[in-house]
Amino acid sequence: MIGKQSGKYSVYKNGIKYSLKILIILERKLTMKKSWLDYLAEPETGNELTLEEFEVEDGHIMQGLITAQNSGRKYPVIDGVPVFVENIGELYNHWIEKYKSKIGEVPKEWNAGSYEMGTHKVQSSFSYEWKKYNRMIENYDAQYAHQTGIEDSFYNGKTIMDAGCGYGRHVNYISSVEDTKVVGVDLSEAIFVAFSLLKDKDNVVLAQGDLNKPPVKQVFDFVYSWGVLHHTPSVKKGFESILRYVKPGGQISFNAYRNWNVIGTKIQGFIRFFTCRMPKSLLYYLSYYSVPMNFFYQIIGQYIPGIKQLTHVFIKPNPDWRICHTDTFDWWHPFYNHYHKLGELRDWVKEKKLNLIQDDITYNAVRAELG
Repeated sequence: MIGKQSGKYSVYKNGIKYSLKILIILERKLTMKKSWLDYLAEPETGNELTLEEFEVEDGHIMQGLITAQNSGRKYPVIDGVPVFVENIGELYNHWIEKYKSKIGEVPKEWNAGSYEMGTHKVQSSFSYEWKKYNRMIENYDAQYAHQTGIEDSFYNGKTIMDAGCGYGRHVNYISSVEDTKVVGVDLSEAIFVAFSLLKDKDNVVLAQGDLNKPPVKQVFDFVYSWGVLHHTPSVKKGFESILRYVKPGGQISFNAYRNWNVIGTKIQGFIRFFTCRMPKSLLYYLSYYSVPMNFFYQIIGQYIPGIKQLTHVFIKPNPDWRICHTDTFDWWHPFYNHYHKLGELRDWVKEKKLNLIQDDITYNAVRAELG
């Protein structure tokens, strides 16, 4: 019901009185979050999705249930994030118990699904890591966003997917470019950190899902995966998976750890056999050994032949000690840690008959166009 008082319109909604202006803002925000379904789809089938709201907070659909058309499969919206992973019951049993009366019969696949050991460990590792470290550093993040010759103007006007967004640092930077829409997908619970940091950006969409079957539509002008695919079971299969969601004429960019030194790589492989099996919290604190090594490296070590190369075997040096510590943990703990030469990435691009636009030796990355 709409009334008018002192020249201003007021609206009664669910027994609550709002000014018309405030109601329009609230409805617009809610609609923006519902519009996430314009970019999301059921994994593998691509079926359209419908949404049932359980709880709405400040214009965000915080808790709810998504149903896929045709298949009828259901996926939860937990703390603002649509969840499409296979191990829903394992990760979110507390949520299932809380909303059981609204869910109705709990889908069997929620408790039946799981991942093989390696992927499960990767999911757990990054859930832990990005809850511990989630700083946004514009200058540092810009370096990644500009690899393979990309400038900010490239992103303008594009619909973009970050395949493996973690806590959302690349999404944050790229979504700051005018007229962009950025969809971030990540396997780990770091996606909830990303939501807490980015929820007020109306041009950002987030979902928890698997890059080998991402919960998205083929709507993207640009898909990138930086620092991610080498932590999946197969870099090549991961590349082929995300490529399916690039529109004709769109572009893709991805990278992998560089196989820079045969001896160093073998030493790391031997050490990683033990470190990736350590408890996360133990290795996280052991990784602080990198801080004094990094200090020595920054002062003098990087200028001493042999010391420079040896340091890179054990830590990931960085002028910021906190980044060094986190990157060192990131290096040693995830179960998968694949190495590839830049030429291999180029070959995969050619196999898919893509037009190679540019490669980047520093990041061991390529960018290519889908003809």
